[in-house]
Amino acid sequence: MMILNGNIIEDNKVILDTGFFFGRGLFETILVKDKPIFLDEHIDRINEGLKKLNINKIITKDYFMDNFYKLKQKNCALKLVVTEANTLFSTREIPYTENHYEKGFSLKLSLIKRNPESHGVYLKTLNYLDNIIEKETASKEGFDEVIFENTYGYIAEGSTSNIFFIKDNILYTPSIKCGLLNGIIRKWVISNFNVIEGNFTLKDILNSEGAFITNSLLGIMKVSSINNNNIETSSLIKEIKTKYDLYINKSSCFT
Repeated sequence: MMILNGNIIEDNKVILDTGFFFGRGLFETILVKDKPIFLDEHIDRINEGLKKLNINKIITKDYFMDNFYKLKQKNCALKLVVTEANTLFSTREIPYTENHYEKGFSLKLSLIKRNPESHGVYLKTLNYLDNIIEKETASKEGFDEVIFENTYGYIAEGSTSNIFFIKDNILYTPSIKCGLLNGIIRKWVISNFNVIEGNFTLKDILNSEGAFITNSLLGIMKVSSINNNNIETSSLIKEIKTKYDLYINKSSCFT
């Protein structure tokens, strides 16, 4: 089911605007249990992004929830897309299973470089071409996710995720200045654990005691390998995932 500009639609018709022609728009992918999770954070991020794109719109929590109730969906992924002339809500199933979390994700390093000077890398825009092509290519080669270095040779982020690694039982993650989207779950991890942000190379992660990636649907997903190099699994990853899962379960019901 989809809702376009407040109306339930049965087709895929949208109003043509600069979002369609030039990718000038934003999206948020939101985990829904009984209710949307981290909703305030998602709304704040998309509204901040709309200001930067000079799109004269504000998505309020009341407007979001009015449309959420129309969808009548639970335990799904909800996608919110906003352009100058369109506000679209759609839902889909969450593809991740317990087997994924037990096995962990295999990652591949992309040859495409993130440009830290670009506006686009800091916004969740409709122009996700590099991410889509690289992830599809990695998937065909048997990998679960692809990660990008920036133009200076430092690790930035995954195509749909942020990355963390552990050394001497200390958490590390690339700084925002490396050219990455400041993910909602990234911020949750940083606010709940001691994390050092900085410039790190692939070698740092390969020599780590464990690594994991985050996004709003995955939550906390351990990394099993990068470029077919096995990655250790630190007990700290399980601790972080357990705390995250408890937080999500507590936040998932209406009170």
